Amino acid sequence: MVEDMPSLPDRFFRIRQIIESEESGSGELAKIIGTDQGTASMVLKVANSVYYSPTGKPVGQLTRAIARLGYKETANIAMTMSLFYGFALPAGIQNVRTFWAHAYAVAVLSRKMAIALQLDGEEIFVAGLLHDTGKAILGLRVDLSYFEGAMDVLQGVPLLKAEQEYFGLDHAEAGAEILGLWHFPASIQKAIEKHHQPDTGFLPARIISLADREAHKYLPDVSDIDRVEAILKERFPGGVVALLQSEGMLD
Repeated sequence: MVEDMPSLPDRFFRIRQIIESEESGSGELAKIIGTDQGTASMVLKVANSVYYSPTGKPVGQLTRAIARLGYKETANIAMTMSLFYGFALPAGIQNVRTFWAHAYAVAVLSRKMAIALQLDGEEIFVAGLLHDTGKAILGLRVDLSYFEGAMDVLQGVPLLKAEQEYFGLDHAEAGAEILGLWHFPASIQKAIEKHHQPDTGFLPARIISLADREAHKYLPDVSDIDRVEAILKERFPGGVVALLQSEGMLD
């Protein structure tokens, strides 16, 4: 099923390489972002949002936007936009925007929780961002009608159950399989494979499961990633610590 699946966009991997390189910096990141108008526009839009610019003083240059957002925050936004523009989904533009906004929200929440738990926030951000990649696999290579209805049901049946019945595996398993073919670390594959198992003993998967639940609860219809941080700030004014404590994941 997945052998002929298209790869993730080159821009995604180039941005990841910059983040992981100790020799790269904001200059290299600005060059990559500057080659794509859509990504550059989103970075500037986020930098000028109320969350990042409470005084309302706008910036119009990428270098200043990166300085305001921070190097890694900018890279994470750019990775998300590389998927939005470079990874085609068989759905209308509004559904695509909502799909990636949800992925970004899960990634942001996962990263915040990982940092609170002293885990690798950047790796868990990537896992959160790609947690629903399996849905794209099932839609692109198995059944183009997959994206026609609500994303939590398939032909009137709860999504995971329906996927197992119709396709023989669910989107979490499909996502882990394709990430293995794309040579992602085993830890990211495992986090995605088990992210619908909230009681799993694998902490990164449990984090993504919790982030996924909270994103569906508090950002169900968000279709713009520049609104994500502001909504999360409103919903979690004390950060994610209280949430982790309520789930028994942090003393």
